[in-house]
Amino acid sequence: MNICDSDMISETLLSYGAARVSSLADADIAVLNTCSVRAQAEQKAFSFLGRAEDFKKEKNPRLKIAVIGCMAQRLGTKIKKRFNTVDLIVGAKDIDNAAQLIMRLEVGRRREEGRINNTAATSSSLLPPTSYLSNIVRYVTIMRGCDNYCSYCVVPFVRGKEISLPVEQIYNECKNMAENGAKEIMLLGQNVNSYQFGDTNFAALIKKVSSIDAVKRIRFMTNHPKDLNDDLINTMASEQKVCAHIHLPMQSASNSILKAMNRKYAYEHYLGLVEKLRSKIPDINITTDIIVGFPGETEEDFQASLKAVKDIRFGGLYVFRYSPRPQTKASEMKDNIPLEEKKRRHAIILEESNKISIEIAAQSVGTVQEVLTEKYENAVLEARTRSGRKVFVKGGKEHLGKNINVLIKEAKINSLFGDIINP
Repeated sequence: MNICDSDMISETLLSYGAARVSSLADADIAVLNTCSVRAQAEQKAFSFLGRAEDFKKEKNPRLKIAVIGCMAQRLGTKIKKRFNTVDLIVGAKDIDNAAQLIMRLEVGRRREEGRINNTAATSSSLLPPTSYLSNIVRYVTIMRGCDNYCSYCVVPFVRGKEISLPVEQIYNECKNMAENGAKEIMLLGQNVNSYQFGDTNFAALIKKVSSIDAVKRIRFMTNHPKDLNDDLINTMASEQKVCAHIHLPMQSASNSILKAMNRKYAYEHYLGLVEKLRSKIPDINITTDIIVGFPGETEEDFQASLKAVKDIRFGGLYVFRYSPRPQTKASEMKDNIPLEEKKRRHAIILEESNKISIEIAAQSVGTVQEVLTEKYENAVLEARTRSGRKVFVKGGKEHLGKNINVLIKEAKINSLFGDIINP
């Protein structure tokens, strides 16, 4: 979603006559789009700001620095106090106005001391730019915010309440992108499968987007298990353009931890969803998120999650060490799992996941996979299967943006390698 927001802002700036550059030395404006989901993300942002501030003071006093997004929303003026060279702060709830505010810096209007809107944006203010770059894979935000209030998550506090964007707006945006070269559309939301605009739910929206002839593939993320229903599963199974991949965060397989996380489902419900998905879509690739070291997580709780990883055999997963986030309910709990123990649990889950991933990937060796080529560099094409796995193959630029057949010859944890074959 941050990539999507960055693309939206970048394209608006380009439409105003700005140009991208690859280094601070060539920049008039540096824009840092931030995340607050984990402490590590904020630490990385602070590290960048420190480097940018030093560069501005020592080499280019005219450089303007803008900080936008979730960390800007959460910390606001604290960022300004810590880094007095920052010229603009735009919180996540005002992200749709970021490009216009950034351009003010360039045209010499008054210096912004900070702009943080503490009311959620309305759907009418979230209109996308009217022109798009001809990228092969494009991201489309269909909703913003979140109403779930998982006890560990800061998103509802920095992104606001759920707002589903109008169906026709999303349809027109997807159509515009497809007519300008996009082959695959990724529908995005903090809780994408809770989309509801009038009488249109998420399954109906997918069918609407699927009706666009120029759209060849549809993906979406991220899903919440409590909102994954039969209607959506059946739509995934019946609509040929919908890719056979779903990212379905489990977070834990311990019901006591899931309850403490306020996830609103039990592990048995999650396992039932996995079984339904695989029954309806046998070749589906299910990926997930897991948090280890949540307050109160016992060794028994951890072993339940490890067993779930072995039993379900995810195609891939992201495992995170719990870190308290301000304002959340979990931040009021005692963070009683030592860092070294969090690291141990993290390493065990990751090792098991990597073992399973390579076993699953190896099953593709010797098969022919239809892939969509997304990037080209140094005579190598980067593509993706319908199940979401990356494929690298030698080939010419004429294959870029096309579906090609590839004979898979080698498999690694996250990537496949092969040769182009005739249809």
